[in-house]
Parts: sequence; structure tokens; C-alpha cells
Amino acid sequence: MGLPENHPVLTSRPPSTGEQLADGIVHGLAILAGLIAFPLLLGHALREAGVGTVAALAVYAAGFFLMWGFSLAYNMTPPSALKWLLRRFDHSAIYLMIAGTYTAVIAQLDQMGWAIGLGSSVWVLALVGVVIKLVLPGRFDRAAVVAYVGLGWIGVIAIGPLGAALPGASLWLLLAGGMTYVAGIFFYAWSSLRFQAALWHLFVAVAAGLHFAAIAVAVA
Repeated sequence: MGLPENHPVLTSRPPSTGEQLADGIVHGLAILAGLIAFPLLLGHALREAGVGTVAALAVYAAGFFLMWGFSLAYNMTPPSALKWLLRRFDHSAIYLMIAGTYTAVIAQLDQMGWAIGLGSSVWVLALVGVVIKLVLPGRFDRAAVVAYVGLGWIGVIAIGPLGAALPGASLWLLLAGGMTYVAGIFFYAWSSLRFQAALWHLFVAVAAGLHFAAIAVAVA
């Protein structure tokens, strides 16, 4: 199943060579940063943390690279059936990135009830989002943006347990990352702006970096 015939992405202005190059550079730098940072974090966790924390960080790393990898492939592929297929995986991987980030954060919780409840809720909602994106591509794109934001902020219901388990710096970095994601939606929606995709993905990269820093502080 492809995109609906009247979907805006099919009639939108194609990016210039410079715009696509800038977007590719942002993706490349984000992936390179991950290739450097995640082995360092996982190596530290293997030495200092328990098996549960290491497993949670591995899930987090998988979500990170799936999101950036599919996003790079989708955004660099010319309009074609392959591009629209990659679009499904790109948008699905956003849910996996959010759930993976939560998994790394939840692993720091001391209260098992909160960890299981919040973790289960996040993953169930994320997997529902993945199924919708894969089975009904392009049908609920605006609603999906709301779903991404809502899923990303669902953790506020556990602000008490998170505040007790995480260092203050981690909480502020998580908040800053969430606000950066939300601010970037302005550029995501401004489709006519030159270098719009690169700017949007730059906000995503900065937000992901802030969240990585929050988790690294907590683990360290």
C-alpha cells in the first residue's frame, strides 16, 4: 500500500541539491556522534552498571541508529516506490527511538512498579504507532505528530519517581531535549522554507544529544 494520491508529500517542492546535501550532513554528523558516544557509554556501563542497565542502553542505541539510519535513507532517496517504503520505516522508527530513550531512563528507576507500568505503556503505544505507520502509510500524518509529542511527554506522570531516581542535571537535560523537539516542529511544519528538512533534523539531533547527555549523567 502506497501513499494516498493527494498526499502533500507527492506534490511538494523537491529539495535542491544544496538542501539535500545539508540534510545529509546533519544526518551524517548525528550518526557519527552516535558511533562515538554509544560505545563509550556502553563500555562504561559494562564496567560499572548491572546487566539490566546495559540491556536498556543497547535497546536505546538500537532505536537511535534505526531512526537516523532510516531517516537518512528515506531523505536521500529520489521519489520512487522505494522512497515511500522507506518513509514507512522512517516514521515507524521515531516511535522506536522514543521508546528506546524511555527504556534507558526507566532503567534508572528504583521503584519497580513505576518502571514496569511506564515502560509497558510506552512500548505498547509505540508498537501501536509502528503498526499504523506500516499498514496505513500517510493516512494519519498530522495525528502522528501529536502522538510523537504525547508519547515523548508521557513521562511527566512519573515525575516524582524520576525526580527521586535521577540526578537533577539529568532531569533538566531531559526537559531541555523535550522542549527542543517541540520547538523543531515549527520547522517541520514550514515545508516551503528553504533548508527546512535540514533545520528540522538539526533540532532533532540537538534534542537527541541532550537526552543522551541526560542518560549518560544518570548512568555515570
